[in-house]
Amino acid sequence: MDEFRTLFLRLCKEHGVDPQEGILQRIQEISAENAGFLDLSNNTLTLASCAVLGKVLAHDLAFTSVVLSDCMLSEEGAKLILNGLSKNTVVKILDLRGNNLRQTAAIALGRYLKENHSLQTLLLEWNSLGVWESAFTAFCEGVASNVTLKHLDLRNNQIDHTGAQELSLALRSNATLMTLDLRWNNVGLVGGRSLSEALQQNEGVVKIDVAGNNIPRDVLASIEASALHNEDRAHMTMEQHHKTTTLTNEIEFLKTEKKKQMISFMDDLELAKSQLDTTNKSSSVKIGQLQVALEERKAALNALRAKLDMSEASLTLSEQKAKEQVALLELSRNENLDLAKNYESQMKREREERSKQEAKLSKELEENLEKLHEAAATVSDLERRCKNQQDQILLLKENVAQLKSDHRVALSTADERLASDRHRMQMEARDLEEVRMRDVERLRLEMEDAKKAAEDRVEKMRLSREAFASEIAEVNRSMAQERLIHDDEIRELRRKLKEEENVHVNQLQEKIKSLISEKSEIQKNISTMSSDLAAAESSRSSLNIEMEGLRRTLDGVKRQLASKDSEHEAELSRVRSDLKKRIIQLEEDNAEVTSLRGKLTEIERKFAEESSAHRDVVQERDRTIERITENLRRCEADAERARDEEMRRARELQSAVLTYVQSTHRSTSPSRV
Repeated sequence: MDEFRTLFLRLCKEHGVDPQEGILQRIQEISAENAGFLDLSNNTLTLASCAVLGKVLAHDLAFTSVVLSDCMLSEEGAKLILNGLSKNTVVKILDLRGNNLRQTAAIALGRYLKENHSLQTLLLEWNSLGVWESAFTAFCEGVASNVTLKHLDLRNNQIDHTGAQELSLALRSNATLMTLDLRWNNVGLVGGRSLSEALQQNEGVVKIDVAGNNIPRDVLASIEASALHNEDRAHMTMEQHHKTTTLTNEIEFLKTEKKKQMISFMDDLELAKSQLDTTNKSSSVKIGQLQVALEERKAALNALRAKLDMSEASLTLSEQKAKEQVALLELSRNENLDLAKNYESQMKREREERSKQEAKLSKELEENLEKLHEAAATVSDLERRCKNQQDQILLLKENVAQLKSDHRVALSTADERLASDRHRMQMEARDLEEVRMRDVERLRLEMEDAKKAAEDRVEKMRLSREAFASEIAEVNRSMAQERLIHDDEIRELRRKLKEEENVHVNQLQEKIKSLISEKSEIQKNISTMSSDLAAAESSRSSLNIEMEGLRRTLDGVKRQLASKDSEHEAELSRVRSDLKKRIIQLEEDNAEVTSLRGKLTEIERKFAEESSAHRDVVQERDRTIERITENLRRCEADAERARDEEMRRARELQSAVLTYVQSTHRSTSPSRV
């Protein structure tokens, strides 16, 4: 705040401008809580203050929101402020409501939107941007080229259908705009259709409000359906992105856990190996010690055997030297035998202890071997689990690829079906147009032939008609009376035709209403299915992918129904225009018939009066009258047949459209189920 105040006062001083009290007071009211919010609304800003404010806002200060509503900005003042904001990269929200901005400001706004790359919300309610078409075109070009704008408010800006068309072109190029408010303008039917067509190509706009624009309900419904479709698509994209991120994180987590398990397993394996080595070393040391003890026992046994030999030698010497010492010798022998027995028992005990130690060592060795085998089995089990996890990951990848391929095949099938249906409808329309053109050409040729024949007869009778000029007045009176009669007949015929046309139009409108109700029911069913899909997505991700494919198929069906509705409306308008043209042609034919009948009555009366003097001429004229009368009856019959044929074709076309819509509805019902 201090930086903004200091910079504002310094620039005011440099340019010799007195700072406005309202602006200074608003700057003082800025607190730490709303430090990023610059509110100068309801302050009348002069041109000099706008120039200084524009230079201040050219610097990247801490303000992210600038409110200049109801400031009575002039065109040049708004231009200066927008030129300064073009260099600002911090401001996200700009409020210019209630400033009656017109041509210059609209052009400046377009330039600002082209140059600025940080603005996200632009509020322009209660201005007059749509008054000048060229200026509003420049503004729409700025909207089209901007890549950061998300929210645009254009309420009460006097935007007509031309401005709506320019805005539609901008929406076709803009990919970031999310909400658009066009309430209380004068967009009309043409502008509404342009916006509806633009929304079918723009996938970013999720909310658009066009109330109070004299747009028919069907166009409003189409616009709302497109916005709802974009919103669903954005929601699905976000969910898909979230799920993809979650799946990626889970895969990374599994990889990390797998690495940790492998590291811990390798550590355990190393520990087992070290323990096994330690056990082997201790076992070898014990075996060495036992071998040393065995050698010592063997040495002791050898020493005892040597002693025994010496004792036997001494005994033999004693037997040889003194037989009398037999008893003593026997006693010593017994003692030696006892000593030998004791020694043998001691040796036996030592052998048993040694066998026990050997069994114990062999048991420990077997246990160590079993532990080694168990460690090897654990290693193989862990390797098998790792391999199973890798197989599961590969299987998941194959399932994802298979689902993607199935989705692409379904989309291509739907596109081919739509192309074939469109081609078939175009061929049927072309055939109907060719048949109608042939009938019109044939009727035109017949009428030209009849007209030429009548002109030839009239030329032949022109000389005789000059002689009967005095009788023309009376003939004219009779013709006037007959004309009145025929006019009454034509009015009655026209009234009947209008009644029939109204009845036919009412029937078509009722059928269209029924189609619209069926369409709304289909949309309700689609919405319920979408909610079911959302519930199913939380349980199983694979079902979510399949249901997403079904939703896209349903969206394609809705687009097909919308296109068929528009084609049906176009066909109805064409049939109505053809009926109107046919009625006009019939009226012209009736007028010609009336004139020819009047001429025939005149010729018949003249021939009757001059029959005695001009019998041959009268006979020739009678034949001519009969031919003309026959041609007239033929023309009337052809016109009646053409009208009946046109009505029959209209009924067939209507039944074909209804049959196609019903078949499409029946084909989409199983897919929903």
